[in-house]
Amino acid sequence: MFEEEYNRMPDDDKKAFAKVINDLMLKGFIVRDQFDGREKAMRINPDFRFVERYLEVITEYLSFSGWVLEKDALNGVAVLSNTFGQNRLRLDRETSLVIFTLRLIYETEKSASSQPGESLYLTTPALMKTMVDHGIVFTGKKLTGRLLAKPLRFLANHAVIAKVSGNYDEGNVSFYLLPSIIYAVDNQKIAAMSEAIDKQTGIERGDEE
Repeated sequence: MFEEEYNRMPDDDKKAFAKVINDLMLKGFIVRDQFDGREKAMRINPDFRFVERYLEVITEYLSFSGWVLEKDALNGVAVLSNTFGQNRLRLDRETSLVIFTLRLIYETEKSASSQPGESLYLTTPALMKTMVDHGIVFTGKKLTGRLLAKPLRFLANHAVIAKVSGNYDEGNVSFYLLPSIIYAVDNQKIAAMSEAIDKQTGIERGDEE
């Protein structure tokens, strides 16, 4: 029973329990590896270890209100979802395209690596180059680092990227792309976006010819 298990927790663990639940509700993810700003390196996230220790208790507590917690041990991601589909956000076009590009980068690098759950170090210019190379553009807007500020800030707030240095508004951010990108968008939506981008790119090439 949840109540019995919770009451047996030390006071410090009860505080950590409240923090973890709030982080899951706000971000949707808790990732095993996080960037430590003081040590300037990726470190094991104690909140992820807490989820591993108390997975059954946390899962039972969340289930009372229709929430499901999945722990992907291979990739190091704890993912929160709602059985009623009520924790989904409607993203603007720019953010959707940035997420698509980051997912493309992650899948490409992952296929060349033997280590699952790795975080990838990226910069704003590298992200922009990938977008340009694949014909991913913001309609009616010139692609700049500053234009990526809002999407990147949003993704940092939801534990999909971890900022390392730079300024979002100046377009010179470096960051780690976290394995939670796998769960950020439904695979069917990714496939639909890929098809739409390929179609648009084909139309633009036809116009040029």
